[in-house]
Amino acid sequence: MKNYFLKSVMVLLVICGAVSCSSEDKSSASTKELAAGTPVDGINKFQAYTQKYTENTVLTQNHATGHVGDLFFTHWKDGGTTSLTIKMDGNFNVSWQGGGYNYVGGPGWHFGYINRVIGYNFAEDSGANFITVYGWGYDKNMPVTDPAHLVEYYILQRWSDAYEPSQNGVFGKTFISNGVEYSTYRTLREEKPSINSTSTFYQYWSKPNQPLALGENREIIFADHVKAWADTGWILPDMNNFDASDDPTYQVMAVEVFNPPKDGTASGRVWDATK
Repeated sequence: MKNYFLKSVMVLLVICGAVSCSSEDKSSASTKELAAGTPVDGINKFQAYTQKYTENTVLTQNHATGHVGDLFFTHWKDGGTTSLTIKMDGNFNVSWQGGGYNYVGGPGWHFGYINRVIGYNFAEDSGANFITVYGWGYDKNMPVTDPAHLVEYYILQRWSDAYEPSQNGVFGKTFISNGVEYSTYRTLREEKPSINSTSTFYQYWSKPNQPLALGENREIIFADHVKAWADTGWILPDMNNFDASDDPTYQVMAVEVFNPPKDGTASGRVWDATK
């Protein structure tokens, strides 16, 4: 449910690189934010995404994207104080302060892949709204009047009670994937910010019957969720394209907080467990 900034801000990010031009960010002199390195092939349409960091990276500015090692990351907030630390080995940490704002960020890949298996281990979570696989699918050839042309998806692993998708969503089915029982839901976002400007689109959700425990290596078999959504007619559009106006169809393990009542942190590690 991240609010996407306008193309002009994307241009500003390209100019500023990894270090923000805002006065807010200039005050973070103690934080090392690395300069952009080798471009990543294939995503030149979104120039901010081509920056590649070759060392452990700490991000505190409002908007940043790029790659650390083999992993892509997104880091976005509309206010407040939040930092994302990513290490070359896939370990990462999100720290936030309480306040009235929204944040979403984490490492993953700049495209979705139906056969990807997402490996992760979260060691700490002190109150994130969502810890989730998060991404988008988009089909430019479908009419924009069909909300299925653009889909924002969540495979929840942990969540707070601040937002409950089953309350406002259409129930799909219950299924088991890799030993975890999930229920699926679909919600509708009408004329909301997205990776393709302001649009009307669906959200697909997979939610376990209870939040999953910390400190355990887990693998999310993404294809199981795509099939479960499709079993009730919820088709996920193309997850590997650069057709949208504001972002590619990325897929990350995200930490999301909105209007956090207090300070908190979440930390873990992400890896590609695809066999």
